[in-house]
Amino acid sequence: MVLKRFTYESGLDIITPLKCGTRWLQQETNPLLMEEYNTMNFMSKLVGITNKTYWVYRDNREHLVSALRTEIRSSIEFNEENIELIIDRFINGTATHWSPELYRYMYSYWNRTEFNLVHLKDLSNLFPGVQYSSNNYDMNNYNKTKHTKEDTIKLVGSIKMNELYKLLDKDIIWLDKMFKKEHNLI
Repeated sequence: MVLKRFTYESGLDIITPLKCGTRWLQQETNPLLMEEYNTMNFMSKLVGITNKTYWVYRDNREHLVSALRTEIRSSIEFNEENIELIIDRFINGTATHWSPELYRYMYSYWNRTEFNLVHLKDLSNLFPGVQYSSNNYDMNNYNKTKHTKEDTIKLVGSIKMNELYKLLDKDIIWLDKMFKKEHNLI
């Protein structure tokens, strides 16, 4: 999974997974610095996280389906890969837009420095006066597929979706631990 970090002249520091406001932050908020981290690459450790850092999270099922939709539609649009391979990458934790261990990964940093959690729907509140319109991020320029979220779930199939949902249920525990301020569990 890929994370992006946005640093601003004001000192604002935001870390967010792909599919959680990254394009909006990049295009609309004028960051001073943007960095990218692959959570599978242990060489690219996040440093400098403080109690003023914001880490964006999103409803876990919504994030999963949006990520599946992006990777599957991109694959179909550009004739890149077999859809089964994409789904398998989601299950084994090597997908670009989602990880079955995202919240566990976040917790490992939060456990050392209690950063701020911000829900995706509240991200724009950090930038008064900067508007957000979801219509700008719907992949409307894709011609070969118009898959809706429901189409994507059907395409993946109930067996694989249930497997992914089980991974979600296992990972969401770590987000709950951050909300409850439970430390030293890893």
